[in-house]
Amino acid sequence: CFPGTRVEILERIDSWIGNSSDRVLWIRGMAGRGKSTIASTVLHSWRCRASCAIFHFRRGQNTLNSRIVCALARQLATSLVPQVKDAVLDGVEKNEDIADQRLKEQFETLFVAPFTQLDTQAHPILIIVDALDECDNLNDAIDFVRLIDRHSAAFGANVKFLLTSRPEALLI
Repeated sequence: CFPGTRVEILERIDSWIGNSSDRVLWIRGMAGRGKSTIASTVLHSWRCRASCAIFHFRRGQNTLNSRIVCALARQLATSLVPQVKDAVLDGVEKNEDIADQRLKEQFETLFVAPFTQLDTQAHPILIIVDALDECDNLNDAIDFVRLIDRHSAAFGANVKFLLTSRPEALLI
Protein backbone atom coordinates (compact mmCIF):
# COMPACT_ATOMS: atom_id res chain seq x y z
CA CYS A 1 0.00 0.00 0.00
CA PHE A 2 1.13 3.54 -0.59
CA PRO A 3 2.11 5.30 2.65
CA GLY A 4 -0.94 6.76 4.37
CA THR A 5 -3.44 4.56 2.51
CA ARG A 6 -5.57 1.78 3.98
CA VAL A 7 -4.33 2.80 7.42
CA GLU A 8 -7.44 1.66 9.29
CA ILE A 9 -7.56 -1.86 7.83
CA LEU A 10 -3.80 -2.32 8.28
CA GLU A 11 -4.05 -1.21 11.93
CA ARG A 12 -6.92 -3.65 12.48
CA ILE A 13 -4.87 -6.47 10.96
CA ASP A 14 -1.84 -5.54 13.08
CA SER A 15 -4.03 -5.60 16.18
CA TRP A 16 -5.45 -8.98 15.19
CA ILE A 17 -1.97 -10.46 14.66
CA GLY A 18 -0.58 -9.08 17.89
CA ASN A 19 -3.51 -9.21 20.29
CA SER A 20 -6.38 -11.41 19.14
CA SER A 21 -7.00 -15.00 20.08
CA ASP A 22 -8.81 -15.42 16.74
CA ARG A 23 -6.67 -17.50 14.45
CA VAL A 24 -8.31 -16.67 11.11
CA LEU A 25 -9.03 -13.34 9.48
CA TRP A 26 -10.77 -13.45 6.12
CA ILE A 27 -10.78 -10.33 3.98
CA ARG A 28 -13.45 -10.39 1.29
CA GLY A 29 -13.84 -7.75 -1.37
CA MET A 30 -14.67 -7.18 -4.98
CA ALA A 31 -11.99 -7.56 -7.65
CA GLY A 32 -9.60 -4.63 -7.81
CA ARG A 33 -10.29 -3.40 -4.27
CA GLY A 34 -6.75 -3.95 -3.01
CA LYS A 35 -6.91 -7.28 -1.19
CA SER A 36 -3.65 -8.52 -2.74
CA THR A 37 -1.93 -5.23 -1.98
CA ILE A 38 -3.09 -5.42 1.63
CA ALA A 39 -1.87 -9.03 1.90
CA SER A 40 1.56 -8.13 0.52
CA THR A 41 1.80 -5.04 2.73
CA VAL A 42 1.00 -7.09 5.83
CA LEU A 43 3.71 -9.61 4.89
CA HIS A 44 6.24 -6.83 4.32
CA SER A 45 5.31 -5.16 7.60
CA TRP A 46 5.56 -8.35 9.69
CA ARG A 47 8.48 -10.07 7.95
CA CYS A 48 10.97 -9.12 10.68
CA ARG A 49 8.51 -9.56 13.55
CA ALA A 50 6.96 -12.93 12.70
CA SER A 51 7.49 -16.18 10.86
CA CYS A 52 5.68 -15.32 7.63
CA ALA A 53 4.62 -17.09 4.47
CA ILE A 54 2.40 -16.00 1.59
CA PHE A 55 0.79 -17.75 -1.34
CA HIS A 56 -0.91 -15.80 -4.13
CA PHE A 57 -3.34 -17.86 -6.18
CA ARG A 58 -3.44 -16.98 -9.86
CA ARG A 59 -5.92 -18.38 -12.33
CA GLY A 60 -4.30 -20.83 -14.72
CA GLN A 61 -1.49 -21.89 -12.36
CA ASN A 62 -3.14 -25.11 -11.28
CA THR A 63 0.18 -26.94 -10.96
CA LEU A 64 0.98 -24.62 -8.07
CA ASN A 65 -2.41 -25.03 -6.40
CA SER A 66 -1.65 -28.55 -5.23
CA ARG A 67 1.61 -27.31 -3.72
CA ILE A 68 0.18 -24.50 -1.58
CA VAL A 69 1.11 -26.09 1.75
CA CYS A 70 4.60 -27.02 0.56
CA ALA A 71 5.16 -23.52 -0.81
CA LEU A 72 4.07 -21.95 2.48
CA ALA A 73 6.14 -24.42 4.54
CA ARG A 74 9.21 -23.70 2.41
CA GLN A 75 8.93 -20.04 3.37
CA LEU A 76 8.42 -20.87 7.05
CA ALA A 77 11.53 -23.07 6.89
CA THR A 78 13.55 -19.90 6.31
CA SER A 79 12.08 -18.28 9.41
CA LEU A 80 14.16 -16.07 11.64
CA VAL A 81 12.66 -17.95 14.60
CA PRO A 82 14.78 -21.11 15.02
CA GLN A 83 12.01 -23.14 16.71
CA VAL A 84 9.62 -22.58 13.81
CA LYS A 85 12.30 -23.26 11.22
CA ASP A 86 13.42 -26.47 12.96
CA ALA A 87 9.86 -27.75 13.50
CA VAL A 88 8.94 -27.33 9.82
CA LEU A 89 12.22 -28.78 8.57
CA ASP A 90 11.77 -31.77 10.88
CA GLY A 91 8.41 -32.49 9.23
CA VAL A 92 10.02 -32.35 5.79
CA GLU A 93 12.95 -34.57 6.78
CA LYS A 94 10.62 -37.23 8.19
CA ASN A 95 8.42 -37.11 5.07
CA GLU A 96 10.64 -36.55 2.06
CA ASP A 97 7.80 -37.37 -0.36
CA ILE A 98 5.41 -34.86 1.23
CA ALA A 99 5.03 -32.87 -2.01
CA ASP A 100 3.45 -35.94 -3.61
CA GLN A 101 0.92 -36.40 -0.80
CA ARG A 102 -2.66 -35.15 -0.71
CA LEU A 103 -3.52 -31.72 0.69
CA LYS A 104 -4.71 -33.15 4.02
CA GLU A 105 -1.45 -35.03 4.61
CA GLN A 106 0.61 -31.98 3.63
CA PHE A 107 -1.36 -29.74 5.99
CA GLU A 108 -1.14 -32.17 8.90
CA THR A 109 2.56 -32.90 8.36
CA LEU A 110 3.83 -29.40 7.64
CA PHE A 111 1.47 -27.28 9.76
CA VAL A 112 -0.38 -29.31 12.41
CA ALA A 113 2.50 -31.46 13.64
CA PRO A 114 5.07 -28.62 13.80
CA PHE A 115 2.75 -25.92 15.17
CA THR A 116 1.28 -28.09 17.93
CA GLN A 117 4.73 -29.13 19.16
CA LEU A 118 5.90 -25.54 19.54
CA ASP A 119 5.67 -23.88 22.89
CA THR A 120 3.72 -20.66 22.78
CA GLN A 121 5.95 -18.38 20.78
CA ALA A 122 6.51 -14.72 21.44
CA HIS A 123 6.61 -14.24 17.69
CA PRO A 124 3.53 -14.82 15.55
CA ILE A 125 3.39 -17.37 12.77
CA LEU A 126 1.56 -15.64 9.95
CA ILE A 127 0.28 -17.58 6.94
CA ILE A 128 -1.28 -15.47 4.20
CA VAL A 129 -3.28 -16.99 1.37
CA ASP A 130 -4.29 -14.41 -1.21
CA ALA A 131 -7.05 -14.77 -3.81
CA LEU A 132 -8.24 -18.13 -2.53
CA ASP A 133 -11.20 -17.85 -4.91
CA GLU A 134 -8.79 -18.07 -7.86
CA CYS A 135 -7.72 -21.59 -6.99
CA ASP A 136 -8.46 -23.62 -10.13
CA ASN A 137 -9.90 -26.47 -8.10
CA LEU A 138 -12.69 -25.15 -5.88
CA ASN A 139 -12.68 -28.41 -3.90
CA ASP A 140 -9.00 -27.88 -2.97
CA ALA A 141 -9.78 -24.36 -1.76
CA ILE A 142 -12.74 -25.61 0.29
CA ASP A 143 -10.63 -28.46 1.72
CA PHE A 144 -7.88 -25.99 2.68
CA VAL A 145 -10.36 -23.78 4.55
CA ARG A 146 -11.88 -26.82 6.26
CA LEU A 147 -8.43 -28.01 7.35
CA ILE A 148 -7.74 -24.61 8.91
CA ASP A 149 -11.09 -24.75 10.68
CA ARG A 150 -10.58 -28.34 11.85
CA HIS A 151 -7.08 -27.81 13.25
CA SER A 152 -6.74 -24.15 14.23
CA ALA A 153 -7.96 -24.66 17.79
CA ALA A 154 -4.95 -26.94 18.39
CA PHE A 155 -2.54 -24.15 17.41
CA GLY A 156 -1.30 -21.51 19.80
CA ALA A 157 -2.97 -18.11 19.56
CA ASN A 158 0.17 -16.87 17.81
CA VAL A 159 -0.60 -18.95 14.67
CA LYS A 160 -2.60 -16.76 12.28
CA PHE A 161 -4.16 -17.40 8.89
CA LEU A 162 -4.97 -14.32 6.80
CA LEU A 163 -7.14 -15.23 3.81
CA THR A 164 -8.38 -13.03 0.98
CA SER A 165 -11.05 -13.71 -1.63
CA ARG A 166 -13.89 -12.18 -3.55
CA PRO A 167 -17.15 -12.13 -1.60
CA GLU A 168 -19.04 -14.37 -4.01
CA ALA A 169 -16.61 -17.24 -3.59
CA LEU A 170 -18.32 -20.45 -2.48
CA LEU A 171 -15.59 -21.42 -0.03
CA ILE A 172 -17.43 -22.08 3.19
